[in-house]
Amino acid sequence: MYNLTEAYQTVGPHHTDEIWNGRFACAESNAQRTLLTNQLQDTLACYTFTLVLSGALLLENNGQQIAFSANDLYVYMPGYPVRILSVSDDYRSLVLLVDEQATYETPAFRNLIRASFHPLLQSGKPKLTLSADDAARLNADMRSMMNHIARPTIFTDETLEMLYSVFILDLIDMQEHALNANPISRRTEDIFISFYTLVRQHYVDHHDIGYYADLLHISTTYLSRIVKQVTGSTVVEYINQMLATEATWLLTSSSLSVAQIADRLHFASTASFHKFFTRMRGKSARAYRQKRILTSSASDR
Repeated sequence: MYNLTEAYQTVGPHHTDEIWNGRFACAESNAQRTLLTNQLQDTLACYTFTLVLSGALLLENNGQQIAFSANDLYVYMPGYPVRILSVSDDYRSLVLLVDEQATYETPAFRNLIRASFHPLLQSGKPKLTLSADDAARLNADMRSMMNHIARPTIFTDETLEMLYSVFILDLIDMQEHALNANPISRRTEDIFISFYTLVRQHYVDHHDIGYYADLLHISTTYLSRIVKQVTGSTVVEYINQMLATEATWLLTSSSLSVAQIADRLHFASTASFHKFFTRMRGKSARAYRQKRILTSSASDR
């Protein structure tokens, strides 16, 4: 999947000055820039927090259509397919992106996962409608980070870590007040967050549910029930979705052959990979790559 730096280089090299150390990016967005998201083919390995300032946005997240307007917050987690369906001309938003791989070891990572999944756990949608006061507070948090990214000092590293932690804790506090609690226990939430963290790190090498259940010291039946309760998908469906996303990225961004991609993703054979990709994307891997090449060539002319 595209990391933060690669994503910015893909959708517009002139935006790379907004990246600090390949870990954080914060910027204002408009209708034209938001539509560039579709170029990434749902392969963005970043956590993204989008605060809508004005206008309207309609997107499809993991097959679900969701509408956003002013003071709505959209929370994107890596591995979930997303597509912008429509955006109004007066659309404006503030966007904070956090590179996934670069944040695994930060003290705020656990809180990041919790903040990202809280709307999904409680309402079934990665959306939070904020009060005007709460929206203004997150706006201030994000703009403070944006200012420090734009004007680095010798203490930028430490400052951004603290500002980022403040943003996440403010968001969690708002979520607790804005969302009605579903009957999901803290243990269920903790197990799912641990599963999600593990599967994001190991899904390329390990496709089987038993591997994750063993690491979490629970039965495969219990893990299946928790993942189904939270996401509406089975563990196998969840892992397959991420494998398909990774395969899509490799087909569109690398020169690896289909056989090499099958081997890299630990499929038993090229034939089994072909069967998997066709089932997940509706066409063979070779046909998908050829279509992307033709589409890119046409857009360059």
